[in-house]
Amino acid sequence: MSITQRSDSMNSYFDGYVNASTNLNQFFKLYEKALESRLEKEVKADYDTLNALPALKTPSPMEKQASEVYTRKIFMRFQQELVDTLSFMATKVEDNGDVTKFRIIKFLGEKKTYYVQFNVLEMKATCSCQMFEFSGLLCGHVLAVFRVSNVPTLPSHYVLKRWTRSAKSFVTLEEQVPGSLSGYLESHTVRFNTLRHEVFKFVETGAESDHTYSVAMAALGEASKKVSLANEKISLLSGRNQSESKSDGTKEGTNAVEDQNVTFTKLPSEDDMDRKIHELSNELIIANRKCEVYRANLLSVLKDIEDHRQKLSIKVQNIRIGIKDSL
Repeated sequence: MSITQRSDSMNSYFDGYVNASTNLNQFFKLYEKALESRLEKEVKADYDTLNALPALKTPSPMEKQASEVYTRKIFMRFQQELVDTLSFMATKVEDNGDVTKFRIIKFLGEKKTYYVQFNVLEMKATCSCQMFEFSGLLCGHVLAVFRVSNVPTLPSHYVLKRWTRSAKSFVTLEEQVPGSLSGYLESHTVRFNTLRHEVFKFVETGAESDHTYSVAMAALGEASKKVSLANEKISLLSGRNQSESKSDGTKEGTNAVEDQNVTFTKLPSEDDMDRKIHELSNELIIANRKCEVYRANLLSVLKDIEDHRQKLSIKVQNIRIGIKDSL
């Protein structure tokens, strides 16, 4: 923070309490009042943050996520940056495999250009405005790149502890156990974008001719069947493991009663059984979510291929018409 900014912050802190004519005795009394007022505002802000979710302005899952993790004041700033992305145009200018460079400009108003470097595998983006480095909040330019790159939620390394609802508690977003929802969303986003990156290469190649289009469609159909089969196997395996866990517990309990020489140490504790059931349930939920995402992704790819095919057909028709006209 610069000296000027620090001075402005101090001035706003004592606004309405201290002025040029305030003497030393008055200053200490008014300082206490200013401090009490500040604490009251903080308590009210904490109460509002913990007991009321702010109104959402978009259907974006990223906005919903931010409303649940950020404090109310910080969320309002983030929300404005997110809404501003609707007025930005993000154009890809360089693609070096994993790292892509985008040019960001506004449709109307300010014509200043910003550049964002985005690493799709690491889910890291840097903007020439350096807002995140300065304030700890992502700028609208990076959020615009996330929007066009189909990044549904904020990667956890962009949610700083000091801006979260849990900043004053011992549990933070970075300290959640592996396998939690935030960890799932982050790894899911990485997988989604990696797949999407490869799929678009496949689409461009598959749309080059009628033959490659037919081959691509057949390959996608086969891939869709394999993905569905894999998810069915995961679901069956999860259900089988859960039932075996329960039956093993019943058998061990029976053996312990029939044979006094068998100790009860063979019988898993209720906590262990609950933990195992919870793990299997989470795996099943994640598997189902993966299946839904894969299906949606494949449908999106099929739609893109169909769009490419239609565009190629229109181009071919235009060329034929042009040839006829020239004759």
